Amino acid sequence: MTQLQGIPESLLIPLAARSYETERPRGIIEDSLSQKIMASLDYDFDKFRGSWMTQVGISVRTWLIDQLVLRFIQQARRPLIINIGCGLDTRRQRLNLEDIPWIDLDVPEVILLRKQFFTETELNRFIAKSMLDETWMDDVMTWSSYSKKSEILIIVEGVLMYFERSEVQQFFNFVSQKFSQHQRQMIVECCSQLMADHTQYHPTVSRLDSRPSFKFGYNRLPDFVKILPQTLRVSSEHSLFDYYSHRWKGLGILRWIPYLKYRLNNKIVVIGQREREI
Repeated sequence: MTQLQGIPESLLIPLAARSYETERPRGIIEDSLSQKIMASLDYDFDKFRGSWMTQVGISVRTWLIDQLVLRFIQQARRPLIINIGCGLDTRRQRLNLEDIPWIDLDVPEVILLRKQFFTETELNRFIAKSMLDETWMDDVMTWSSYSKKSEILIIVEGVLMYFERSEVQQFFNFVSQKFSQHQRQMIVECCSQLMADHTQYHPTVSRLDSRPSFKFGYNRLPDFVKILPQTLRVSSEHSLFDYYSHRWKGLGILRWIPYLKYRLNNKIVVIGQREREI
């Protein structure tokens, strides 16, 4: 297996979580492809087994983002999906979206690994760049499946927490500017600042060989809104505690306590463009 260091190693956590969840008779998701990929990799995945909160959290976020992606595609006339920090994500395959223009973006060593299991097609392009390398957007706009009329959905799942606040703000700014002429939406995952300050206690990230650290998070939605350019607005915010409450065991009660549910679990934030004033 391609040696993964730092943030790229973290892609193995969701791969394992989706695989373990698929073993359950009535799991939140079903992902046999992730099982096949995990079985072929030379890595000690057993250290992640038993981390039930991570498994439930990743399964819920996967399911939730699946629903949001499908809703976007149903409403868009010319959807184009950009998956930032794609890792070994299987959403396009699991949801049978092979007829939708789809870009998978990640750093070169991850794309090299991804190519061992996935094949680029006319409608599925791989871009081997960091999300902070603004030239990836030029690659999108010169792609044969791109159109000036494309309605763009950008997915940023399990990524932002590894970057500094200033870098996250920079990312939102240049994405908003570059795709300003498009109907666009973003689905992003964020952790709380409380969690970002205590990566060493995370049940799975702390077990990675390279020990990457969380940096960016927010406790209150207004704190997140402050880093967005004026052209973007938050459409909705979803705590993972709000879904599959029976799987959260005693923690399921936190869905009724806003102060805690947004600090002790990750959030999925849907971002849309602000309507121009007439």
